[in-house]
Amino acid sequence: MDKLCGLCASVRDKKDTHAIMKEFKVGFIALSKASWATPQIEGIRKSAVDSLKKLPYPIVQSDLLTTTAAEASEQCEAMRKQDVSAVVVLFTTFPVGAIIPVIAKELNVPIVLLSTPEKPQPGKVWAQNSFCGANMAVHTLRKLGRKCTFAFGTADNAGEAVRKPLGVIKCLADLAASKVGLIGGRVPGFYTSTCDEMLLRKTMGTEVEILDLLEVVDTAKKLSDADAKKGEAAVRETAACCSPRVENDIPSAGRLYEAFLKTAKKYSLNAFAVRCWPEWSDLYGIAPCSTIGMLNNDRFVTSCEGDVLGVVLMKMEASLSNGGIPFFADLISFEYDKNTAVLWHCGAAPSAICKNFADTELRQHARVDGGDKKGLVNEFPMKPGRITLAQLDEDNGGYRMLIATGTAIETEQIIHGNPLNVTFDCPVEKLVGTIMNEGFKHHYSAIHADIEKELIELCRWLNIVPVVVK
Repeated sequence: MDKLCGLCASVRDKKDTHAIMKEFKVGFIALSKASWATPQIEGIRKSAVDSLKKLPYPIVQSDLLTTTAAEASEQCEAMRKQDVSAVVVLFTTFPVGAIIPVIAKELNVPIVLLSTPEKPQPGKVWAQNSFCGANMAVHTLRKLGRKCTFAFGTADNAGEAVRKPLGVIKCLADLAASKVGLIGGRVPGFYTSTCDEMLLRKTMGTEVEILDLLEVVDTAKKLSDADAKKGEAAVRETAACCSPRVENDIPSAGRLYEAFLKTAKKYSLNAFAVRCWPEWSDLYGIAPCSTIGMLNNDRFVTSCEGDVLGVVLMKMEASLSNGGIPFFADLISFEYDKNTAVLWHCGAAPSAICKNFADTELRQHARVDGGDKKGLVNEFPMKPGRITLAQLDEDNGGYRMLIATGTAIETEQIIHGNPLNVTFDCPVEKLVGTIMNEGFKHHYSAIHADIEKELIELCRWLNIVPVVVK
């Protein structure tokens, strides 16, 4: 298994309620043969720099073309000192072959190779040979056991050319900086929620902190009145109305929400996987479902039923969609003739992705203790739009990922909880057949974005086997 180019060792800092990764900085090196360097070639470098500076990342670069291995080594040293997270290598011309091994050795970060289109110049001169240089480099990197990615575009559009590759690399960094709080372990009998912590740490760098749910309950009960009132107000803001039968549960839900935030801060966590049943309602009086939805509203990704890989997948989707909010769900029904399937969970969905906020309602759980006896869930159907459905699974000592795209359609409150009806791009019969024939688990995550290509690229970096249903 390849190392994640040093990202797994990234420093975690505390900010507000949870750990965050170090600043994502991008190095830039523009290569050229010294004898090929001209004002035109220098103009390509400058144009690329100007475009890259439009990206939402600090750019660390030299103001000169790099023409020798020694110059490359100097730039690598400067970038190490500034702790870059990735490097874009532009082939303004075909370079000296010895430069790429230097970059590979001295910069232990993911590499994006960028070449530009070109046409014969006056005198039938091929002035750059840019793609050929990148082609040589990718072979060299493969021989050195280093993964990279390739982008192609004009220098004045370099930022857009590398935007998605850098987004995937930033996702690698996000995963490596992640620390998941597993509250209470997995739920009884859910072997689908089992996770090999060391495999996860080795492959993605993600750390798991196992915590007793009694600690969270105790924290909730010992909150100050001020924190309790703050939490209660936050709960009420997540729904348009509240069933009279759960009015007495709102303060408890507010305390629980604040307790999760305090727990995250205490242990430097940035995600949760929660054993949401069967103990919560007995130990605390309510289920944690509405709290899970609130945390996801905050973009603090949280999965149900102790599913660590589920929340890791949610982290992937949130990162690759530039901060989108994922929906952790079961697939509960389908209609082959309409090519639709219904995703659902019991009331822990984030209200930020509801169909209509006016329809959101805090109510009792439809299943806990036989149903309609204890709170607290936030009930509503999900919003329509393009989605990507995925499922991350351990398999044969590694990982595989199910991927399918579709369009969420207008969904009514057809069942208690949070339903979402989806028309898939693939035949639903094929999707169901793949799930059942290949033995995928029953937890999925959907994101309102089309990130199929990005997930496939992420799988390539992490040696995850993609199972794309078409």
